[in-house]
Amino acid sequence: MILSRSKPASESRSGSSSSKRNFPELEDYLLKRDYVGALTMLEFLAADGSADVWVRVWTAWCWFHLAEYRRALDVYLEVKARETLDSRIGDTIDLDLAVCYFYLGMYAESQEAVENAPKCPLKHRLQFHLAHKLGDEEVLMAAHAALRDVPEDQLSLAAVHYLRGHYQEAIDVYKKLLLDRRTYMALNVYVALCYYKLDYYDVSQEVVGVYLAHHPTSTVAGNLKACNLFKLYNGKSAENELKQISSDQHTFGQDLVKHNLVVFKNGEGALKVLPGLIDVVPEARLNLAGYKLRRREPLEARALLEPLPPTSPLHYILRAVVAVRLYNDTGDEEQMKTAMQSFHVVGSSAAECDTIPGRQCMASSYFLASQFDEVLVYLNSIKSFFINDDTFNFNYAQAKVATGLYREAEESLLGVRDEAITGSFTYLACLCRCHVMNREAHLAWEICVKSAGTPDNFALLQLVANDSYRMGQFLVAAKAFHMLDRLDGGPEMWEGLRGAVCGCAQAAAAERARAGADQQRGPAAAELREALALLRGPRPHARADHITRPILKWAQQNRIPI
Repeated sequence: MILSRSKPASESRSGSSSSKRNFPELEDYLLKRDYVGALTMLEFLAADGSADVWVRVWTAWCWFHLAEYRRALDVYLEVKARETLDSRIGDTIDLDLAVCYFYLGMYAESQEAVENAPKCPLKHRLQFHLAHKLGDEEVLMAAHAALRDVPEDQLSLAAVHYLRGHYQEAIDVYKKLLLDRRTYMALNVYVALCYYKLDYYDVSQEVVGVYLAHHPTSTVAGNLKACNLFKLYNGKSAENELKQISSDQHTFGQDLVKHNLVVFKNGEGALKVLPGLIDVVPEARLNLAGYKLRRREPLEARALLEPLPPTSPLHYILRAVVAVRLYNDTGDEEQMKTAMQSFHVVGSSAAECDTIPGRQCMASSYFLASQFDEVLVYLNSIKSFFINDDTFNFNYAQAKVATGLYREAEESLLGVRDEAITGSFTYLACLCRCHVMNREAHLAWEICVKSAGTPDNFALLQLVANDSYRMGQFLVAAKAFHMLDRLDGGPEMWEGLRGAVCGCAQAAAAERARAGADQQRGPAAAELREALALLRGPRPHARADHITRPILKWAQQNRIPI
């Protein structure tokens, strides 16, 4: 029982005034869940000289339901310090303290306080939750086995399933409760949260809408709706939804609202808001680490993640990404091992293996291990969810290139629109290789020309030169090796250029043999003429004569104008 009074007092038969009859009682505020109004009345009673301990007890109870757990704890501690206590208060004060400690995340203190509380169903449920928080599997299993088939115990069971990532098991419990208790509207929010965690955002949105139809001002439900909009559409839609939760009407959940607004705004205000929420909203630490990663500050991100062992998929994923960044910066193989292991933990877990992030993690683990056939198995299974996602298409194309599927890789690369990606060396190198392997080497050469003067130009020229040579596209190979020879002047560049020009001559000879004496010019002959021009240009190569002389003699003999 929340209230000590079971029914309102009888009206006076002596004709009390209407103002006295209509003056609200504490019970009226509590039934309407107007805890601010209740506190106002309790403060008035205390200021009026009331020393009744129940005034303080109800004050603490109201603070607790306003999510002001520290204030509630302070009042309960004050009550416990009194020399004489009503037996009804004395029997429950330790349990009240334990619950406050639990909500403040002070689990050791909560464990100590609950041990002194008398046996009751609430004590048993609190011990069940504490066993989960403290990682005591033996106590957790024992407490699980002792749970009764009553709503309160089943709700605790579903909550622990949720916290352990067993979302489908939690849904099963909630749906069973809903079958017989349609009026338990809040269960719809819990079911919607589980579907959200399973990435069924459209289903989650539909279920939470059932609750919002009855309670449109709910902070938790409104926040969940905004999160679904963020996943289904964009941050702007989510931001507009969340702004409808007015801060002057709600005290509960405002830290969560502030946190999510930063996420929806793509990190805007992160350094101002998130540091103060690190020990309040669990995701704040992880999102701040993600923000640091986007700012290319992997060491700062690692400093945020290291104090706590990873317990959630997001934590493992961030740890993996940090390790990859550090490997790229330092070449430390241990960082690469950490990244692969962290991705694999998420991708192989029973709770995540069939989710989109889980399959992405498994693909990432295999990607880092250069097992690209396995990468494609996982990426193909989720490709339909990322049709217009530039990052996905870029990674997908890299796996296709590594497995020799150049035409499909080229299609994916050409679909990328993000300039940060399309301007990277990896993207340009993959696209050049695809063009060459698809026998469109002239397109690769155009990329090299456009990148002239950039730090990546030399490496791109080397890639195009060698790939074109292997694929028998000798004119482009000759152009690339000619440019490399001018930039570097090493002997291998001249050898490559010489070989490419000879390749053009060989192609022209083969074309001449196929066409017969009547045809004097063809594509191969035109390419040979262009290749020889590279050797005989304004700055002829010093060692070009012994290559050009026999080629020109052959051309004259076969009446091919060069």
